[in-house]
Amino acid sequence: MNGTGILPDPDIDSAPYWEALGDGRFEIQHCADCGNWTWPPRPICSGCHGENMRWDAVSGVGEVHGWVVTHQVYAPSLAPLVPYTIVLARIAEQDDILIPGRFMSDMQVYQGMPLRAVPTNVGGGLGVLEWKAAPAP
Repeated sequence: MNGTGILPDPDIDSAPYWEALGDGRFEIQHCADCGNWTWPPRPICSGCHGENMRWDAVSGVGEVHGWVVTHQVYAPSLAPLVPYTIVLARIAEQDDILIPGRFMSDMQVYQGMPLRAVPTNVGGGLGVLEWKAAPAP
């Protein structure tokens, strides 16, 4: 078992995302035609509906939009983590992109809290996204 207790299940659209995280990179889809960032991964742009999508690095800077603290053990591999917090983070590149990840801090989470993305390798060439509290800008 990996340290996160969470394993991704890539599909044809999301595999590049999980593989980039496994390599220590945080990348999401970016439309080469209109410049729109798209999340979650899909074959067409959520802005112009074009098909000229590429995977580009994002800064890894974000802020908390929402969160949930999980106290229930939903899977045996997650038992050592309970309670854990999942944040929905708004990324700096585009304010309507909200990306989930486990919050890795002892600090009390709050809306608007500055975050830094931490790609975490979980083995098998894949990774997960975790978020850490960042100093205020």
